[in-house]
Parts: sequence; structure tokens; C-alpha cells
Amino acid sequence: MKLKIAFICQPEYFRFSYENDLDSFACVKEFPFHFDMSASEFTALEEFDADYNFFFRGEFFPDKVLCRLRGNKVNFSSEPFPRCIDGRLVYTRDSLSRYNHFRHIRHKPFDYVFHYDESSLAFMAQDGIKLSGAFPFPVATRTYAPRTAEKNWDLFFIGRSSTHREQFFGPLKHRYHFLHIAHGIWGPPLVEYLCQTKICLNIHAEDEVSWEPRMQMLLAVGVFVISEQITPNSVLRPNIDYVEISTPQQLSEAVEYYLAHPEERQRIAASGRARVCEHLDARAVYPRLVEQLSQGQLPRFAADPVTALREWLHTVRRAMQLLKALLRP
Repeated sequence: MKLKIAFICQPEYFRFSYENDLDSFACVKEFPFHFDMSASEFTALEEFDADYNFFFRGEFFPDKVLCRLRGNKVNFSSEPFPRCIDGRLVYTRDSLSRYNHFRHIRHKPFDYVFHYDESSLAFMAQDGIKLSGAFPFPVATRTYAPRTAEKNWDLFFIGRSSTHREQFFGPLKHRYHFLHIAHGIWGPPLVEYLCQTKICLNIHAEDEVSWEPRMQMLLAVGVFVISEQITPNSVLRPNIDYVEISTPQQLSEAVEYYLAHPEERQRIAASGRARVCEHLDARAVYPRLVEQLSQGQLPRFAADPVTALREWLHTVRRAMQLLKALLRP
């Protein structure tokens, strides 16, 4: 019988990592998941009875359903968390807040939990959350692939607006043909826009070093990318697979230069596409992961009970303090 794999996620954000690329490897079915869904809305998932259930943002998934699934339950953590770079802990209020939500994972009955950015694993281990490893998100390279198209846009960015991003984008939006789409488009329609653009951008939502999976999605399409510094990693190489900048002024200078040198854009873009196909092709990454899991080669997810108890005691003490404050005359 053919292997069955279920992907449980918000498809608009995560379908790029599998799309239809695994159809020859397994019987694959997608189950949309949004945080306000109740346990009763996952009957189809239970009936599918997958051998491997791959979750994105599983920290919000109903425990009741998780306990009823018979196949392997694997969660892929996708949010930017505090990370260690060059021996220094890097974080913002936003990444701390996102991690605080993720900490609920310690009470979830997942068999395996991976985080997309290896640099955050040590921080989580110190908090008693011992993951199964790092899992840089792969890309469905048959869908996210180069296409011949007229270049109608100078610059393109997909993602929400933020104060930090607009510090970089503002001057460029006044000067160039700049397309900014916040959300609502993915898959082949998104690829069409990417291929119509001379330069695609990757700027962080907050002023911190991070590795957005958007990067490999863009590079897989064979487009030229200018990015803020991303977390150092063994896959994507700055100024070889993409161009790295640090300030709005550097971005403006790079945009002006590379718009005037299309042959250099093409060379770097080709390197980025080749790198993603070599290291992050979904058709190779997921089968390799399944093989490793089936052979017991990867550590199972574990949350240190001592740390969990310490967290519970802290919560109780805080609740008592609040209660005393409320009861004061």
C-alpha cells in the first residue's frame, strides 16, 4: 500500500514547501488548518489515517485530535525565535512573544518537533524544550521554477508592511516600479509575478537578523534577490546566491547598480536556483526525512519535566500575586 502523508497547515503560507511535488512518492493530502478551528472540524484528517502527519504551527492544534491520530505526528516550527549568532543571543520583543506562544508545544503529544532555523535550537534546549533537530523548509521546485516572462516590475516584495520594512521600501516606491503584495497569493499565480520582476526583496519585519523561508522560495524561481542579513546557515551564501545589504542606503545603491547590470543579476540568480535545487528540493528532502524517521535515526521530541514544573510554579506564584492585589482593600 502506498505511503500516506497528511500536511496540516495554512496552505497560503506553507504549500510552497510541498505543493504537488510528492505525488509520485506518496498519497498526499492537504488539510487546511487555522487557529480558530475546533476539534470537530478534523474528522477528514482522522479518517485519512496518514502514516505521517506533518504539521506547521502545530502548537495551536487541538490536543484531542492529536491524541486520536495513529500515525507519526511531526511538527515543523516556522516562527522567528531568539537565536545565537556569533556567540550572541539575538532577539526582539516580537521574537520573544512568538516563542512564548510556541512554548505550549511542551505539553503537546508530538512524536517529533523540528525548527526551521538551527541557530535557535540551543536557546530552546536551555528552556527544556529538546527538539528533534533543524529542518530548513524545502521548496516544491517543479511549481516554483523559472518561467519566461516580460519584466514589468523593477522591484517586488510579498509580505505584510511594517515600520522597519517601510524604512527600506519608502524611497524605492517613489523612484521605481515597485509591486508590494501583503498576502493572498501563492503557488503558480505568485510565480507569475516573481518572473515578471527584475529584483525581488527580502526585508525583515523587525530589526533583527532572521531567516525567512521566503528566501528559498524566491531563489527556487530563479529570480534575483537582495536581502537583509539572514541567519548564517550552510545552505544560502550571501553575495553568491543573493546580494546582502544592511541599511536602506545600501539597498538603494544595490538596486540602482543591479538594475543597470542585468547580466550580473542573471548570474547570481542562477546560482541561487541551483543551490536550492541541490539542498532544499522537496522531492529529495521529504523522502529523506521519512526514511530517517522510519529507521529511528532522529531523536524524538522531549520537554524537560523539571523545567515544565518550574514554569508551572512560576505561573501559580504569578496568579497568587495577582489575586492578592485584587483582594487588597
